[in-house]
Amino acid sequence: MDTKTQQRAICPACFAEQAIKGGKLVAHGYTRPQHWHSNVGTCAGARHAHFGTEAGRKYTADMAQRLNAAAVDGEANAARVLAGSDPVLMRERIKGSRVYQLVRVENPTVWQRKEYAASLTRQAEAMRAQAVELATHVRDWKPVEPITVEVEPKQTLLHWRGGYYGGKACASSAMGARKGYTTSDITKVTCAKCCERHDYWKAKKGVR
Repeated sequence: MDTKTQQRAICPACFAEQAIKGGKLVAHGYTRPQHWHSNVGTCAGARHAHFGTEAGRKYTADMAQRLNAAAVDGEANAARVLAGSDPVLMRERIKGSRVYQLVRVENPTVWQRKEYAASLTRQAEAMRAQAVELATHVRDWKPVEPITVEVEPKQTLLHWRGGYYGGKACASSAMGARKGYTTSDITKVTCAKCCERHDYWKAKKGVR
């Protein structure tokens, strides 16, 4: 398979080695080392200069300050929730979609106030911990040039949209559906997992 070259550098937000284009980080996801948070394709470091530059170091320092400020706000919010002056919020799925939003809980119980305040406190603690990590990186900063690596071009998989319930056959095809990489014609599907699910449903449910 043909290969191409790609420049990579350290992201000033997630600190993983990521691809860069024009000196800026391309869109990418991340998982926290402690596994308390992950994101797919939405790292805050995307479109910013990599950490090996002065601009990247400054972005990391600014991010640490924002996290500390947000932690202070979160703890103050938790105190007001316990005192009854701030509302209790909960995640609620928007009808007919996969999107969740925060909605106010009317007449929350004492237990609900305590649980919500505790969740705000945990978030604040996590933000403080991440701020400490970022500050350490800033303290130990040294200029570093990007590296150039050879990579194989990605093959776009075509997922199967079908199945016994008429949904998507594998988790990956959820993203594929948003990008139009799905088909109901199983003969054109190139995703191995989708093909396995199709064979299973065909044997169990008689789908075509």
